[in-house]
Amino acid sequence: MARKKPSRPGPNQPFTSKGAARGRPKGDRTGHRSADARPRSHVSANRRDGFAGGDRPYDYAFYESEPATPEYMSRLFQSHSFRVDDRQLGLFWRYYELLREHNASLDLTRIMGIEATVLKHFVDSAVILDYIEPNGPLLDIGSGPGFPGVPIAVMRPDLKVILGESRGKRVGFLGEVVQALKLKNVTIFPKSVREDSPLGRDYGQPVGDVITRALETIPPTLERVLPFVEPGGRVIFMKGPSADDEVREAESRFAGIFNCTLDKQYVLPGSDQGRRLVVFQREQYGG
Repeated sequence: MARKKPSRPGPNQPFTSKGAARGRPKGDRTGHRSADARPRSHVSANRRDGFAGGDRPYDYAFYESEPATPEYMSRLFQSHSFRVDDRQLGLFWRYYELLREHNASLDLTRIMGIEATVLKHFVDSAVILDYIEPNGPLLDIGSGPGFPGVPIAVMRPDLKVILGESRGKRVGFLGEVVQALKLKNVTIFPKSVREDSPLGRDYGQPVGDVITRALETIPPTLERVLPFVEPGGRVIFMKGPSADDEVREAESRFAGIFNCTLDKQYVLPGSDQGRRLVVFQREQYGG
């Protein structure tokens, strides 16, 4: 007998785990944790109970300390000292709904639950605007489900953003996000970004700055963007704290072509999550 598909909450209604045990690790079907229960790390839960064993627990509510609502999302942003207005909050909530709805079928991210999504996707992506003013069009290489490009576009509707993603299913998801959020400042480049990509002024697709998060080490990225990043253009790398070796290698390999103009360590607000922002600026053509 076919299992009845759980109904999807309407606008502004909370997501709960009742009737949504699909994907929860075996032996744990108890619903939400009690209010005084110790919060779980979504990463350790994934590795311990689900992803490492091949059983993929995509039940977002399993990782949440209380039901996800726009009001709770607003409180989470406040807890991280990250200010959003009503328009931005509405867009982030709709984006969260889409991630939650499609993650199981498209394998978009292993960061699940509203707490982790707000901090490790939304805040992590957009907080760099506190440290650097990107020049558009901003090309997000390896955008995946839209990070960091979509949160940046939500916070900066005046900035043109290009989401570079080659995987077909994720391209389709990005298209749905852009349409649902009505992001008029966002376009999609549905191909792998490489040295021979049709990007740059010669192709009618100028690029101001480039940004990337968790794609690869710094030198290969500088190599792939070399043909279309113009003098003065910057390549913005969102890294973890330990990036010394790749920074040194990039400075050596691209001396006189790219110059490291910013190397800033910081912590995501309201957390102990260390990050590092590394920026290389194009000095001249060549290489």
